[in-house]
Amino acid sequence: MTSLPSTPLQVDPNWIDEYGHMNAAQYVGVFDKVGFELLRQVGLGLDYTQATNCGIYTMNIHVAYLREVLAGDPLRLQIRLLEADNKRVLTLMELWQTRENYLAATMEQLSLHVDLSIRRSRPFDPGLEKRLAAVVTEHAAFPLPAGYTRVLPLRRGLQQTKA
Repeated sequence: MTSLPSTPLQVDPNWIDEYGHMNAAQYVGVFDKVGFELLRQVGLGLDYTQATNCGIYTMNIHVAYLREVLAGDPLRLQIRLLEADNKRVLTLMELWQTRENYLAATMEQLSLHVDLSIRRSRPFDPGLEKRLAAVVTEHAAFPLPAGYTRVLPLRRGLQQTKA
């Protein structure tokens, strides 16, 4: 892998609030929708759900708003897997403003693997669990953003770590 999964996008004028910058709720919407599309590249996208009737439910998120973005700003959303176990995955999504190349926001997301036919968690199939572990290792080779401090643990009771 030569880069983290990412996609370009642009700040839609409809995302702008009364202060003239992208509204906080819109950041979460972009992270959720576009981030889910990027998860396809690691085996957890809509095609996975359609093939297995399983998916991942968001259990917790932490958003850090670092710098504002304005209407029309060019962006790049990238995603990395920080950690995974037999039924959970922890991702970090980074939203970069690409004209000036600054990190505008991050979102950590803890997700749980769910069998949609019974609406309960279930372990990943062993092949997917192994693939996710390999992706975590691949993504760990890329430096984390300067100043980033991890907030969410993969499992309850674990301490946060500093990058």
